[in-house]
Amino acid sequence: MDPMFRYFLGFQVTADRAGWLARQLPPVPGDLFAGLKPQLYHLTLCTIAETMEQQPFLRGKVAKAFEHGLPAASAIPFGRIVSRGAGAELVTAGSTGAIRETYAAIVARLATQDIDPMHRKSGLRPHITLGYGECAFDPVGVAWNWTPRDLVLIESHVGHRRHRVLQRWSLEPPVQSSFAFMADELPAPLLRAA
Repeated sequence: MDPMFRYFLGFQVTADRAGWLARQLPPVPGDLFAGLKPQLYHLTLCTIAETMEQQPFLRGKVAKAFEHGLPAASAIPFGRIVSRGAGAELVTAGSTGAIRETYAAIVARLATQDIDPMHRKSGLRPHITLGYGECAFDPVGVAWNWTPRDLVLIESHVGHRRHRVLQRWSLEPPVQSSFAFMADELPAPLLRAA
């Protein structure tokens, strides 16, 4: 029997950016494709439970895993909207190493409460689903470096395209890169001042 409820952690797209993304999706002919409502746009980090009944205690368990804080946010470099066999997605371009590090840190915190991510045998593939069903269009370039502000725990009512945010945690801003200045690279006036 298929689960009725799916619980996952992810990043929810803010309303202004979700509306902008919805306008980037090209028109899809036919009636086999259904675009998601922009308020449902999110990037799933990991599914943590699939059940037949709601799990009222799961939120507390996840909150306990994060009681000592979360890793800092990291930028996610998106590059294009593509059609897939089962729908349309906004996919990344360039390096996704920083979001993979954030994911690993979140999973490590979940492990302290015996919560294991599901469905990640193939690894993390950061993307935002924009709709489901058969669609065919040429890729649409969308250059967007997104830095999520919050991590959310969502209860999804499977098959009903309904999401309920159970809890939201603010993320610290990304750590600023440091610059390695070498004395031999500094101009002479700065060396004298030092």
